[in-house]
Amino acid sequence: MEGSSAATVSPQAPKSGPAAAGPDTRDELKALRRWVLVAGIWAVAATVVALIALLDSSKGDVEQRASDAQQRAGEVEKRAVKLDRDQKGLATRIDEVESRLGSLAPLSDVSKLQDRVGRVEENASKASDKVGSSSNKVKSLEDRVAALENAPDSAATTGESDKKP
Repeated sequence: MEGSSAATVSPQAPKSGPAAAGPDTRDELKALRRWVLVAGIWAVAATVVALIALLDSSKGDVEQRASDAQQRAGEVEKRAVKLDRDQKGLATRIDEVESRLGSLAPLSDVSKLQDRVGRVEENASKASDKVGSSSNKVKSLEDRVAALENAPDSAATTGESDKKP
């Protein structure tokens, strides 16, 4: 066991590493504690300043968003009023068109009228053809009458010449 006692460290033996510098004095511990407190206070103060800045910018953003939302709501309301006005105008125009359609003749009457107009056009065409042929006949008759009217005069003149010899 004696060999094991040589391997143990005695309380008076010098220490190696960071603790080798020796125990800190009371004054050094107070100074260290003071600086840790100052650093902590600065950290808290910086955190408070950062939070205030964040809240102020957030408040400005929120106010800007609210202002933008109010502006868009106003535009939407204007559009809604315009659409309502346009809808009323369209409803009036639709009513006018419906009343015009109500006063028009039914389709069956229109088709009957078209049939009658077609027959009248055919009859008019036939009448026009007959007038053309009648006009030709009248012209032929006028020519014959004119020839007959001129015939006695020429016969009289030819007849007199026949009588004189």
